[in-house]
Amino acid sequence: MNPYLSKLQPYPFEKLRQLFAGITPPAGLKEIKLSIGEPQHGTPEFIKTALIEGLGGLAAYPATSGSDELRKAISAWLARRYNIPALDAADQIIPVNGSREALFAFAQCIVDPGKPDALVLSPNPFYQIYEGAAYLAGAAPSFLNQVPANGFATDFRSIPADTWKRVQLAYVCSPGNPTGKVMTLEEWKTLFELSDEFGFVIAADECYSEIYFDEKAPPLGGLEAARKLGRDDYRNLVMFS
Repeated sequence: MNPYLSKLQPYPFEKLRQLFAGITPPAGLKEIKLSIGEPQHGTPEFIKTALIEGLGGLAAYPATSGSDELRKAISAWLARRYNIPALDAADQIIPVNGSREALFAFAQCIVDPGKPDALVLSPNPFYQIYEGAAYLAGAAPSFLNQVPANGFATDFRSIPADTWKRVQLAYVCSPGNPTGKVMTLEEWKTLFELSDEFGFVIAADECYSEIYFDEKAPPLGGLEAARKLGRDDYRNLVMFS
């Protein structure tokens, strides 16, 4: 049995279900569920039609890397959304079933548990997967508190060099949940410089990238920030969307 399992916290959604058990909302009011992000509207007809029309010929397991058409479509969307050159669909894009599994598996690939005192950096509040992935990879999570007093920003420069030397992976979530904080270009610049200096990998969790009010000003993403800063090779950066 993996000894690190004992370090895991109760799964938050299961804990929420226990807390809500037996609670009935006031009559005439509908509860607003803040526990998990699920669509609140029915699937649009054109999507259902496309799915039905695409069923023909799907009778075998697909390639793990996904179809060429899918990866090219993802590359094209990223180019439009972040105003960057199209990524190499063969080498720079991997489709996954969900960001939760990918964020977890990524830590298992990146973290070297043989190195003493390995750390995985995470914002706080945080997505529970960051902590679990760190522990099961043989590292310890290190939390960066995001508080209202400074607009939920993270002062990466305030972290001592001795801590950065132990960091192998840094999770960032922008736009953040539940704060809504969007990392600025200057914050990305600082984080990139630190990753170059200390050699850690950045896992940019951007699953909320498409939730914003101003259609003309979508939030800045990690790939876009890297491009603006001349990091065309996107070194030390993997984006999850």
